[in-house]
Amino acid sequence: MCYYYGSYSICYIFAATNFKMMKKIFLTVMILITGFANAQNVGINSDNPLMTFDVNGIASTVSTADGMRAPRITLAQLDAKTGYNSNHVGALLYVTSLTGGSTVPATAQVTTIGYYYFDGSAWQSVVSKSGSAVFIASLGSGNGSATATSVTSGTFTTIPLNLVKNVGGGVWSNNIYTVPSSGTYLIKSSIRLVDGSTSRNVFQAVHTSNADIPEGIWDTNSGNRWTMLYTRVAYFNKNDQLRLYVYSDGAAANISDASLNIVLLSQN
Repeated sequence: MCYYYGSYSICYIFAATNFKMMKKIFLTVMILITGFANAQNVGINSDNPLMTFDVNGIASTVSTADGMRAPRITLAQLDAKTGYNSNHVGALLYVTSLTGGSTVPATAQVTTIGYYYFDGSAWQSVVSKSGSAVFIASLGSGNGSATATSVTSGTFTTIPLNLVKNVGGGVWSNNIYTVPSSGTYLIKSSIRLVDGSTSRNVFQAVHTSNADIPEGIWDTNSGNRWTMLYTRVAYFNKNDQLRLYVYSDGAAANISDASLNIVLLSQN
């Protein structure tokens, strides 16, 4: 009787009655096959594989569904798998369902059904997803006569904000937003001085450190009701830490309201 493996065949004579002899023959043949396979590239539907693993479709046979399918798993099942580490960089999975899944650091970017690869610490989408990271925080109640926080004169001060929404894997801690993935972000922020504040120069920026940077803006409040708006499109790397900070020149600034919005425009 013969067994066929692609273009190779192995024949056994089952007349042998010695089981140990059959076992030795089988092991010998398998070792030979394994050694032959390891000595060259592996091909499927290909007699001449051009790469380590070369798969050819059967385009001429319309009844054959060509393609390769990665392991399929639900988000809930992936959440439970905690054994991935730097040894598994490049692993590829297809997430079939988000039902029952939760937000954990490794799967924070898994927000839609589709293909994901492991980057050494988290699962990232194969397809760039705009808007997958959204962060919103605010301060104050809209009462322009009430002070929510104060900025000491001559000091770059990070504004304390209350979290409103945070999806897509970013981490909010100690009034600092940690960027979940490298990409281009839209940033919008605003501060409102307490109504009737005396005029002074005010600086506002959203960046990785408290400093006077070219990407910030200076303005002079006009007294009465005064709101300072800030908009920026910038590229940030994964794990960059962003904060909304303000500098008040010449006098302390009492702030009644503030806000910060961060949205991922493109991931790359």
